[in-house]
Amino acid sequence: MSTIQPRRWPIALVRAFSIITLLQVLLQAALAGGFISGHVGYLTAHSVNGTLLPVTAMFLGLSTVLLFRPGRGPWWPILLSVLLWWMIAIQVGVGFARLVGLHIPLGAAILALTGAFVWWSCGYRPRRVTA
Repeated sequence: MSTIQPRRWPIALVRAFSIITLLQVLLQAALAGGFISGHVGYLTAHSVNGTLLPVTAMFLGLSTVLLFRPGRGPWWPILLSVLLWWMIAIQVGVGFARLVGLHIPLGAAILALTGAFVWWSCGYRPRRVTA
């Protein structure tokens, strides 16, 4: 029986993109808070960062696919990254529609899911597989 060593670079990609996504989400909250506090110019930065966020989440999703194959990691992070991408895409639409009553709690849910993704990815250790 042989042991297959998992590839480690895919989880490094997942970690990097989950952390970048979390930083962008935290920046969104800070920019929104600044706007609400009266710094009107922050709304433009909030809009630009929010428009870029689905792209970052797409790269996170692609990295979870690479974690699964060829990285021999779990499949379920793919589902969570797709869910996160859709939540962000809906959030962008809700934001441009100025539906603040939905925009704020959805943003909090995105923050929670992204934080959980970072927590999981930083704790994940690829395991050797016996063939």
